[in-house]
Amino acid sequence: MGDLKKMTDWDKLKGILDKGALDKRSASIDEDKLLEHLRSRVKGQEEVIKDVSKLIRLSWMKEKRSAPICNLLLLGPTGTGKTELAKALTEYLFEDEKNMIRFDCSELSNDEMSKSRLVGASVGFKGADSGGQLTRPMFANPKRLILFDEIEKAHPLVFDLLLQLMGEGRLTEQSTGKTADYTQALIVLTSNAHAEDIAKITKGMTDYHALINAIKGYLADAQVFRPEILGRLDKVYIFKPLEGMVIAEISLLKIEKLGREYGIKVDFVAPELLIQALEANIKVSKFGIRELERILFDLFANFMVTAKGKGATTISFDVDETGKIIAKDDLEMKPTDLKVEKETE
Repeated sequence: MGDLKKMTDWDKLKGILDKGALDKRSASIDEDKLLEHLRSRVKGQEEVIKDVSKLIRLSWMKEKRSAPICNLLLLGPTGTGKTELAKALTEYLFEDEKNMIRFDCSELSNDEMSKSRLVGASVGFKGADSGGQLTRPMFANPKRLILFDEIEKAHPLVFDLLLQLMGEGRLTEQSTGKTADYTQALIVLTSNAHAEDIAKITKGMTDYHALINAIKGYLADAQVFRPEILGRLDKVYIFKPLEGMVIAEISLLKIEKLGREYGIKVDFVAPELLIQALEANIKVSKFGIRELERILFDLFANFMVTAKGKGATTISFDVDETGKIIAKDDLEMKPTDLKVEKETE
């Protein structure tokens, strides 16, 4: 083993570190790079991702915080990119999607059980040693995005915790008495509630403050959210329903991702196949993009597995004159043995 003392200038290194070099690396956000990253993953919501990028840059620069970086509410129909935005933000800001803590609020509809799940059971009760799913991970790494999906379904006790979390940036774990810090975290709430009604009342509105006042007023009057929760929000964003070309672009991203999961690169997908997927998706459109992923899996996964099994590294998808899928890989570019009949329904 070499002499480590001679491998670098340790005095100079210490001086650089003492000046906070590593802290400075994360002290600012490049708004343009963040926007570029969000554009690569979130489609059809340009106004939202532009404003989010700006807000994150400004909020990130604060030297001292007594609350989370941002508290965001994302409103809109299922499958319009709300959860994808949260994932994309986590990947860019906190290096890995695994640094997102995600809760499906339909599972947080019970009273004391929901609270115990989030901040741990009281001493002496079952599960107290394991701590809370919202608090315990923060002790190890306080730099996270915390996502509450379909927040309107959460029990009122969960909203009580949110008031403290969003307002003071801290929560106490019941079993240990330790305080979890959220001032380096980003809080994102999503909701599908009253999406059509909100779209109607905000149609044609261009002034942002008037728009937000209208939304918050509606949500409070409809008793979807308590006024004090709405008062903790830094921004409210409306996600628009996605249109054909945008869904086609998302489809290509999903096909590309599916290929990566199987370790094979997708070179080309015929437009006719994208139309097939979009037509199938229309029939189940109320389930949004999640159902589109299942449709694309059914169409393409078997081809990818077969090509990968042959040792191929790339694959292309075309159609013959009858509309059947023709999959070609990079091994002599010969069609694979698999074919899928065009949906005739």
